[in-house]
Amino acid sequence: MLTELLKSAAARFPDKAAVLQGSTSVSFSELDRSSDHIAHLLRAKGIERGDHVVILSENSIPGIAFFWGVLKTGATVVDLPHLAPSETLVEILDECKPGAACLSRRMLDQLEGTSVERRLPAVRLSDDDAQAHVPAPRTPAPADADEDDVAIVLYTSGTTGKPKGVMLTHRNLASNIQASNELQGLTHEDSLLLVVPLHFVHGRMQLLMHTMIGGSIALSEGFQFPKRVLQEIVAFGVSGLSGVPYHFNALLKRSSLRDTLTPDLRYVLITGGALSAEATAQLREALPDVKVHLAYGQTEASPRITYLGPDELTSRPGSVGRALPGVEVEILDEDGAPLPAGQVGEVVAKGPNIMRGYFASEELTAEVLDSEGRLHTGDWGRLDADGYLFLAGRKSQMIKTAGERVFPGEIEDVIGSHPDVRECVVFGIPDPLLGERLVAQVVAACSDLDEQSVRGHCLEHLSYVRTPREIQLVDALPKTASAKIDRGRVVQNYMESLEAKSRGSST
Repeated sequence: MLTELLKSAAARFPDKAAVLQGSTSVSFSELDRSSDHIAHLLRAKGIERGDHVVILSENSIPGIAFFWGVLKTGATVVDLPHLAPSETLVEILDECKPGAACLSRRMLDQLEGTSVERRLPAVRLSDDDAQAHVPAPRTPAPADADEDDVAIVLYTSGTTGKPKGVMLTHRNLASNIQASNELQGLTHEDSLLLVVPLHFVHGRMQLLMHTMIGGSIALSEGFQFPKRVLQEIVAFGVSGLSGVPYHFNALLKRSSLRDTLTPDLRYVLITGGALSAEATAQLREALPDVKVHLAYGQTEASPRITYLGPDELTSRPGSVGRALPGVEVEILDEDGAPLPAGQVGEVVAKGPNIMRGYFASEELTAEVLDSEGRLHTGDWGRLDADGYLFLAGRKSQMIKTAGERVFPGEIEDVIGSHPDVRECVVFGIPDPLLGERLVAQVVAACSDLDEQSVRGHCLEHLSYVRTPREIQLVDALPKTASAKIDRGRVVQNYMESLEAKSRGSST
């Protein structure tokens, strides 16, 4: 059971800060007591093993007490994305039918009188119920839960379609944090600045891993202001930072990372996508004494599938590493047959970290979990002779142009290496001659950049076929809640602009 992690940390490090936020902190023993109190309140209201309890809260100390308190009842945490539109929240609430809700005071006030508030169950706890100083009464004996019970349901946002509830068991998550720490080797002396929301699997994993080792987590104010994040790294004195490529690109291009001393920072972990070779080199140059780790995975895998250590960045450039201990990775062709080393196919993974399935959707589950329990990731990639994985892109993003298969990532890496480019996205649109035409949208880092400069840079490093036929300079690119470029919205906006131009020219 995951709750044993907190009990163990509270016994070993009772007075150590478990979570820091601004000038406030809570120790492991205080967090253990306050979450006991939450568990007592929920169980007194009839919440028990197998029930669903939604958490709707910003990253906060009370929000973390909610998380541990729900798990202590034997119930399942259903994480709600607090920035999601009301329609999404209503869909999730209608689907999971929670028995109770734990909400921040801000969310309670914001939702008052809305369709979301009307869907919430009658049993509701707020920040006042999660204060660390509340003395916990004698908590009922733990529910008769086991490691195969679902601990968390996380709704993946995606870029299109209805969010899917990923069911992760205690075993899924425990196996993943244990295997990950075997490779990273973190100890109770480590600490982390958490810059991602706790309703993402990335956030939950970091919380669980640092509770397991007795390490502290500092909650960031967010990445709207990268300069502020850099100040937080220094002020909190954290030893680690984990983020997606967007976070590290933002630090490199929108903060004084290269000129700021970060004496306590020992490592960074890049996950959630590939950081370009150019940006990785810049990061290592900016942080010469900091070890850079890479990880690849998905929410459905709790989340990590592969890992690449700092010493392998140079020897295996472009790789996302080898499978975690206990995890198997294969490459399959379109008929489901295994492919030999060096050939590109779909990445599939099998192990104790693979999800139970999607909540309330056996049909969707069957699309990604096969009869052998393997997760079909939807990513294209290849394994080398030593088992290192190299990703080529998403199956859904593959572009066929002029008879060639092209993955946007390879072109985005080239464009992103241009010194005057802040970020970019490449996509394909229907073309009667080419099949699909490559389009690149680029956000400039300075006013000197123009389309011809980008095109010339591409032609220096790519074949003519792989050079975008159309290059647009844009002010910004739409993002998903997880700070990834929203490719679906990019294409939709582009097609709508084409339609608008067509209507204008016909009038």
